[in-house]
Amino acid sequence: MIESACPFGDRGRLHGVLTAPAAAGRAAPTLVLVSAGFMGKSGPYGLYRQIARDLARRGVRTLRFDLGGIGNSDQVDTALPLEERTRIDIRAAIDFLEAQGAGGPLVLGGLCSGAEDSFRYAAEDERVRGVVMLDPHAYRTTAWRLRNLLSRHFFNRVVYKLLRVTRLIDLGEEARRASEAEGFEGDLINYQYLPETEARRLLGVLIGRGTRFHYIFTGGRLDTFNHRGQFYAMFRGIDFAGLETVTHLPHIEHVQVFEEDRRELVRVVGDWVAASFPAAAERHGSPA
Repeated sequence: MIESACPFGDRGRLHGVLTAPAAAGRAAPTLVLVSAGFMGKSGPYGLYRQIARDLARRGVRTLRFDLGGIGNSDQVDTALPLEERTRIDIRAAIDFLEAQGAGGPLVLGGLCSGAEDSFRYAAEDERVRGVVMLDPHAYRTTAWRLRNLLSRHFFNRVVYKLLRVTRLIDLGEEARRASEAEGFEGDLINYQYLPETEARRLLGVLIGRGTRFHYIFTGGRLDTFNHRGQFYAMFRGIDFAGLETVTHLPHIEHVQVFEEDRRELVRVVGDWVAASFPAAAERHGSPA
């Protein structure tokens, strides 16, 4: 395994780490991991780093990098909308990999906002052959509401609301003060997922191009996603042509504090990449 720091983009303003098997061929797949929120290129609790090293043992390259304004990466023109700046940064990462001779299938991925950014960009660039998304967009369905009524998650929400009404707690005010203490104001950290109509449109583009995609939902998304079948109910009427993989891990939190949870996510991502783009995995075999 070889890990190297790599500046790229205009005047080297973006910074990432390329993790590669010692003898990766041109046909080996490459995964690009996009920053999650304000997290750096290692990911929460080192998740991205662990994914990259696991994939290297499977014969797959990984570039994990900081979007502009995160970590050591500088922003492109700040007058541009955030979505446009993100698009420019991801394109710069892909252009860099092409210049380095990475000729195999290209996969984008990330957690939360990194998943959404990957999904949006993948629909615009035909070089992207796959997308792996951890806790991306999800939309409540009738079955979600029925399951939610019977869940501990719903019970906890009811208890919380009762305590708020009786003024025994004011978690909202506490959260606001904590947020301001960290330097955040207003709605800066209230991340908004893709509207359903836009998600459907982008899925149509990816399916039409034969792009594979993996939706992974954890227990951290129980407020909008609580069973695997919900995915097909959300996108009823779409023919996925066998390109989709859907994994539900309700026992894992959105940000994986526990090592065993990260190991499971690493395995799930690695198994999907190896199964979807098997050329390198066939030569290297699965990790011990």
